[in-house]
Amino acid sequence: MKKFTFKLAPLMKYRQYQERVAQQKTARAHQDVKESEQTIARLEKTLEDQLQALDTAAKEGVDASRFQQHYQYMVSVESDIDMAHDHKKQLKAILKKRLVELKQKSVEKRAMELYHDRLKNEYIKEMGLAEQKELDEIVTLKTARKRIS
Repeated sequence: MKKFTFKLAPLMKYRQYQERVAQQKTARAHQDVKESEQTIARLEKTLEDQLQALDTAAKEGVDASRFQQHYQYMVSVESDIDMAHDHKKQLKAILKKRLVELKQKSVEKRAMELYHDRLKNEYIKEMGLAEQKELDEIVTLKTARKRIS
């Protein structure tokens, strides 16, 4: 029996490649969001530590310039937290886009695989029918030879 050849095999491999690339991009987007969340947590911890340091300094007595430095640093950290939240929103939007792309690439690849499977099953069925036809002809010829003899 002749081996099945899928004429669109290069296209199917390309679609598999596209899906792998989309998976990698999606994984990177997930990682970026996690890193952003870690950055926010670190900044919030810094802000909390600074608040405690300012509270301690206020209890011990601190001059106005030192208090102003603490306050400006806290404002800066709060600003960084706001920017980190905005950046996280952007990263989440990118992640959402990457997930949509991944789904599309997976569907395209799966469609090609289903087409491949359908053609292969049709080929196997046709080869089975052709083989059965040949076997039937052989049996018919053997039966005809027995009758002639």
